[in-house]
Amino acid sequence: MWHEVRDPVHNFILFDDFEKRLIDSQPVQRLKHIKQLALTCEVYPGATHTRFEHSLGTMELATQAFDTIVRKNPDALNELGWSDLDRSACRQVLRIGALLHDIGHAPFSHAPEQLLPPGYKSHEGFSEDFIRSDHISPLLRRMTINCDPDQVVAVALGPELRPQEDASLQLLQEIVAGELGVDRMDYLVRDALHSGAAAGRFDYHRLLNTLTLIKHPDAGTPVLAIEAGGLHAAEGLLLARYFMFLQVYFHDVRRIYDRHLLDFLSAYLQDGHFPAQLDEYMQLTDDTVGAAIAKAAAGEGRLADLALRLRHRNHYRLVKEITPQAKLKDPEILENLSRHLHDRFQDRVRTDEVGKDAHTLEEGKLYVVRDDGTREDIWLVSKLIRSLEPVWFGRIYAHHDVREKVRKACDEFLKGKGAPS
Repeated sequence: MWHEVRDPVHNFILFDDFEKRLIDSQPVQRLKHIKQLALTCEVYPGATHTRFEHSLGTMELATQAFDTIVRKNPDALNELGWSDLDRSACRQVLRIGALLHDIGHAPFSHAPEQLLPPGYKSHEGFSEDFIRSDHISPLLRRMTINCDPDQVVAVALGPELRPQEDASLQLLQEIVAGELGVDRMDYLVRDALHSGAAAGRFDYHRLLNTLTLIKHPDAGTPVLAIEAGGLHAAEGLLLARYFMFLQVYFHDVRRIYDRHLLDFLSAYLQDGHFPAQLDEYMQLTDDTVGAAIAKAAAGEGRLADLALRLRHRNHYRLVKEITPQAKLKDPEILENLSRHLHDRFQDRVRTDEVGKDAHTLEEGKLYVVRDDGTREDIWLVSKLIRSLEPVWFGRIYAHHDVREKVRKACDEFLKGKGAPS
């Protein structure tokens, strides 16, 4: 039996009885209570969407990409040795890996990720634990086509964390987590819709419909490529990501809320870390942390002060931005300024440094296929891609009662360094 849910981005998302059992499992349902963009709703009020709908959307787009590739490239898939049964099995592993790729997120997603317990470098460690747990693994074994948890983990965690020698798994990983992967497609269009930031929109339908396969010139294995008609859509994705980091993900007020949340959780959590025990970790969501913030805000002491910054929009205000040019001239300028300010103002100032590569494309990584079958490296074809520079922000925030003093101290320090103030 097939089931469907209405989605504001993709209209309808379909899944079968076996997938419904996964979706209804406690670890996946928990994602309904973890916002995709943490406290971005304090800046963009509509950005209250969750990891749950993003996970469903990623599964849907992964399926569309896979079906397009299979339809266009039967010969290339035959070279992978895929029978009809193999194709069905790969499609199932892809769908489930895409569905579960964010299952290990902490409350408020990426914002407090550095508070994961020792031994966990990122939320993907918990994603793997959940997939291998009694909550998920037995369900995988009972799917329409038996899903190997090792393969699901490989697709969910991606090639950087789980590099694979098998060409079929490499292809599935690229569909989900590649430079033009469906995880990125879904979160960009979904975040743009809910935040209202039009800069995050691009023609992902065109991009999906122009995906194809080629033999990699060096490795000789089938890899994703795009037809020439999809070049501008691919550039649109990279630009959408670029501008979403500039306008939404690295917005100055959003960033200080991340820091205040981190301060609160560091003081609230036992030993300043999320629990390592899986069932305890699973009980923590935005809702439980939000209740803790509300309770703390009604009390007294440092924890109450930290909670009130979040509860009553009593956040620190931006007083100074360091230019990328100043950073280039003196790589340690923000670190030295931060030390100078903290020595004087202690806990009433906060420093934030954040950056992101414009993309991770390199020569030989993605190819454009012309109508006559010739292939060209997108790195050489697209001047736009080569022109994008990394994003970087260095910011100083201050409590309202020392705001002007901190600004003056910043100006004096930067003047002494010969940097623009």
